[in-house]
Formats: sequence, structure tokens, C-alpha cells
Amino acid sequence: MPAVTTGQRSTILVVEDEEGIARMIQVLLEARGFATLVTHSGDEALDRQAVHPEDLVLLDVMMPGMDGYEVCRRLKADLRWRHIPVMMLTARDTVRDKVLGLEIGADEYITKPFNTEELIARIKVLLRIQGMSQALVRRNRELQALNAVALAVSRSLSPDEILNGALTCTLETLGLPQGLVHLVESRSGHLILRAWRGLTTEPGEALRRLSPGTGWAWRALQQEDPLLLPDAAQGDGLGLASGNPPRPLCAIALRSHDRGLGVLTVVGRPEQQFLAEETALLAAIGRQVGMALENADLYADSRRKVQEFEALYQLGRTMASTFNLQDILSRISQMVSSLLHAQAMSLMLLSPDGRVLSTAAGYNLFDEALEATEAIRSRQGSSPSLIAVREKRPVAIPDIATDTVYAPWLQAAREQGYAAFLAIPLIAQDRALGCMNLYMTERHEFDQDEIQLVSTFASQAAISIENARLFEETRQLAITDELTGLANHRHFYHQLAREVRRAQRYKRPLTLLMLDLDYFKSFNDRFGHLAGDQVLREVAEVLRRNARDVDILARYGGEEFAIILPETDLDRAALQAERVRAAVASHAFRGKDSNPQGDLTVSIGVATLIPGMRKIEGLVHDADQALYRAKAGGRNRLEMSRPDALPADAT
Repeated sequence: MPAVTTGQRSTILVVEDEEGIARMIQVLLEARGFATLVTHSGDEALDRQAVHPEDLVLLDVMMPGMDGYEVCRRLKADLRWRHIPVMMLTARDTVRDKVLGLEIGADEYITKPFNTEELIARIKVLLRIQGMSQALVRRNRELQALNAVALAVSRSLSPDEILNGALTCTLETLGLPQGLVHLVESRSGHLILRAWRGLTTEPGEALRRLSPGTGWAWRALQQEDPLLLPDAAQGDGLGLASGNPPRPLCAIALRSHDRGLGVLTVVGRPEQQFLAEETALLAAIGRQVGMALENADLYADSRRKVQEFEALYQLGRTMASTFNLQDILSRISQMVSSLLHAQAMSLMLLSPDGRVLSTAAGYNLFDEALEATEAIRSRQGSSPSLIAVREKRPVAIPDIATDTVYAPWLQAAREQGYAAFLAIPLIAQDRALGCMNLYMTERHEFDQDEIQLVSTFASQAAISIENARLFEETRQLAITDELTGLANHRHFYHQLAREVRRAQRYKRPLTLLMLDLDYFKSFNDRFGHLAGDQVLREVAEVLRRNARDVDILARYGGEEFAIILPETDLDRAALQAERVRAAVASHAFRGKDSNPQGDLTVSIGVATLIPGMRKIEGLVHDADQALYRAKAGGRNRLEMSRPDALPADAT
């Protein structure tokens, strides 16, 4: 449907070879308000119609050259003109002539001489019928266009696919060369270019992002009726159309429930004008696209809610399924990054003393973020993460490139290509545990819903982290000797059983040291239990310094200690036992010089796992027997396990 205007008066083409009759008809018609054009041959009439089709053809039959029958036949055979009514006005009055004229396509047949009033009445009837026919055709085209657009927008719930389909269909239906669609960005309020067709150049930033309240698009968004401009170049000089002749522009708001969602803009061909029915059709398309966008938005919102609930559910499952802190941190990082479409994420935790904030886990992190460690007490030039933790509030930076407050701390992120940043504190029981940092590669205005969502996850994460820490503390209390920090008696047996199974399975050596502090009872009696406790703590520290990472240290009970030596045979164990004995003997215990029995020393029994040994008690028994012999032999010495040795009295 070309975008062209028509005149106010109906125009009639008079085809008559006799000039006198043609002039008389012309005067008659113009007196009755019709515009007329006269031609004197069939060829001339066809040439005229090809240039500018008139509203009705008043056609004589008997003409030199091409007669009226042939002219009528050609007019009705051409799809461009067949809708134009043809009235034959001729002296040929036989029934055969009339039938022939009507059969080849004439809409009316009047013979000469004719009654003036009848002629005018019949012309009006034909024009009225033509008007109704054109209206039906136009309405049919409108319905076809709306149906085509409806089909295009119904194929997807993706806003971009909806807009591209609707724009393509609209331009094709109306025969327009150029169009574009902007949508309102809720975060910033800008109109963002989402689809375009027919632009001679790639749209620039000025056209891609229209500031609120200015330009043709905002005017169209704020008014009910379509916005019409005679020249698209008036659209703020954004490259919609340039040069001469001018091209008309029509902009229609995309609405749903009186809410403006965006603007559809189309540009016509040079020197054309949008008809009222075309702007009405465009307005209908705008409403249709608006509803489709609303449905897509509702679907996306529902899907987003489902994803959020699913993520919260998974986070809850994570919290319930493990108390491993690193596992929890890793899962949280992945879930939050995926849900919020963040390209990178880090979890920073406060040290137990609350002085240092450091990276504990992350997703797709660059080296600087992984190694980040900051003093929480620093008051000079605080980073956004420190601010989030210290003030217990989110810190959002939508555009790192233009931010001046946190520029020094975000330089590394900017160099890595990140454009937006968000820090959310991890708070449990009104206490900040750390913060959650999100990095995005595109500028991003964080709205309140997003910040609230991340804060919800952060709260859940904080609870999970706190629970993991409490569990670890509780577990350590359950397996650790409170005084020395070594494994307690119960955990010693648990670890020994595990190592025995492993040694037997892989046929590897395993040796056990049992250590007893010499003359500790007399020291304890003389200096008191507090001094004795300090001695036990110092002995534990000496053992730690002289043990390997794989060795397992335990307080067996009272002043007795044990060391499990995996992958260690009897000879190597004896060397390590001697090193431990010498270290204890040389250690400057407080008050040892006043010990009535002399220096504080240890006696050590060494036993190795015997092939075929069924119970761990056998290994402990062998080490105990060796210890008794060491004490019986003078103390401050070690003894190796001898299966044939008898227990010695060494109290």
C-alpha cells in the first residue's frame, strides 16, 4: 500500500474523439464538482492512466484507431487499473453492443443521447461503489498486515526477535524503505535502538541511545497519536534520512496498558505523505507489538523468578549438603555468576580477627582479583569492597570508565575489559563476614531489584559461610585436644585406623611413636598444674616444629603423646624419634632448672606395622612396650619394638 495522497475531488478521465462533445461533457462534470481530464484517443487515454490513474473513465466506443472496447479490455486486464470504474458513453445502442461492452469489463453502459441527471447519478453510484470497494480492499490489506505482524510477533517470546519480525513485516506491507525501533531502558530511562532496516550507514551512538525527553522519538512516546514529520531529516540530524527530496517520517508509540514501552519509526519515499488510514494501521501495529512485548516481558519475568527460586533452592541444598567452606564458596560463585550474567565474580572474606579482607573464592577471576588482600581498618582511599564491608551496604559502579571515586582500585578490572562492578556485603547476625563482588563487561545500571536479588543471595551465602565456620570449629573441638591443639585421644585412634588400612592396602610402611614426658609428675607437684599445662603446650609446639606435614600428632593422654609416621620404616622412624628427643631435651622450658629430677625430657617407644597385624591395638601395644623399656632403661631415650620383649615396670 503506497504512501500517497489523493485529491479532495474525484477526477474523471473523458475519452472522446469529438471535441465538441468532449467539451460539453467536461463543462457538465465540472459544474457538478468533478475534476476532469480530456483525451481524444484510446492510446492517449492508456498513456495517461499509466502516468496518473484517475478515479473514473468515461469512455466513447467509436474512436479512430483503438476503439473503446479495446481500451476497456486493456484497462481491465491490467492489475494496476482494473479497479477503476469504466462507463461507456456511446451512440451504439443495440443490445449486442451493450452486452459486449459489459462482458469486456465496463461497469456501466449509457447510450447517446443521454439525460444529464441520469449520467451524473450513475457516475455518483459508480464512484460510491468504487469508494466502498477501495475501503474494503484497504481494510482487507490492513487486516492482512495486522495478521502478518501478529504472526511475526507470535513466533517468539524474545523481544529482539519480536521487534525484527514486526519491523520487517511492517515495511514490506506498507512498501516503506526504512524503519527502526527503540525500547525504553528501565534502568536509565534512555531509548535504546533494538532493531533497524534500510539505514544507509551503521547507526551511530547518538541514534542507538536517545537521552530522555529529547527528540522525535520521545515526542512520539509522550503523545497518543502518531507523530508525523514532513522531513525525516528533522529527526535531530541522526542520519535517518538526508539530502533531497525530503522524506516523510511517522513515529508510533509501542504501548501496552497505557505504558509506553518504545517507539516504532518508519520513513517514507521522497515526496510521499502518510495517509490517515496508514497512520491508523501503524498505530494498530504499535499496540499489537506493545502487547507482544508485554507478554515477552511477563514471560521473561516469570522465567527469571523461576531461575531465582531455583538458584535459592540450590543454594539451600548446598547449605544442607556440605559444611566444607571452600565447596560452599565455589558453588555460590558459580550460581550467582550464572544467574546475574556476571562475567566474573569474587568472594572476599574477613580474617578471624576482622583486620584483613582477602579473596577466598571466585569465578573467571583475573590474577589481581585472585590475589586481592586489603586491610579492613584502612581509612585512606578505601576500595568499594572495603566500603561495602565496613558500612554494610551495596556499592554499585555502573560505568568503571567514568567513575572517579574508586578509579585506583578498579584500574585492573578496567584493563581486563570490565565495565561495571557491584560489591554486596556478606552479613550474618548483623556482622559483616566479607563481600561478594560482581564484574560485567558492559556498562550496567544496577536497578533495585537486581541489588535486592544479589543481597538475598549474599545473605544466604553469609549464613552458609557462618554455618560452615561453626561446623569446622565444632569439628575441631571434637577432634582436638583443647590444651595442646593436637589431635585428641579419640581422633588419634580414628587417624591410626585409617593409616593402618591404607598401609595394608598399598603394602606401605607405617610406624608409630609413643612419647612420655619424664618426671612430669614431680614437676607438676612442685610448680602446679598451670605451669604443667604450659610445659605440655610447649612440648606440643616442639613436636610440630620437628614433624613432617604428613605426620599426625596427638596427645594420647596426660603427659603422653603419639606421632603417626606414614610411609616410614623402622630405621627412618628411629632417626626422626631421636631428632624429637633431642629437641625436647634442649628446649628451655620455664622452671626446668628447678626440677628436682633434672631436665624435662621424653622417653620414646617406636613400633612399626607388622604384616598380618589385624588390629591397631597391636601396634599401640608394641609401641607402649617399647616406651616402658625406654623409661625402665633410664629415660630420655628411645627403644625399638621387640615382639619378644617383656613389659618393664616404668612408673
